[in-house]
Amino acid sequence: MSVFKKLGAFLLILAAFQLSCTKLQRQPNEEGALPVVRLSQPNSIPSDWGKLVSTTVSSDTSPSVMFLWFQNESGDIHLVSYDVSKNKLNLDAAVIARN
Repeated sequence: MSVFKKLGAFLLILAAFQLSCTKLQRQPNEEGALPVVRLSQPNSIPSDWGKLVSTTVSSDTSPSVMFLWFQNESGDIHLVSYDVSKNKLNLDAAVIARN
């Protein structure tokens, strides 16, 4: 088998593995920690997060980092940070679920 055929077969197997994988929701790693979800698109907020209800800034972080708080119709809250200086949303968001 030629090197190109071996490389092609390897790439085909690698692509099959990639397509068969699904992303799992991250679970809290300690008791009381909030679950984290990952943004599906790095430049937009999912509409099912609901309305923006608040923005905050923390003195512990850079003054250019804002925290955006969203609440959906069932009361769940999503918290994601936005860096104004870099014009970039953090890809991970905390979720506070309502029972």
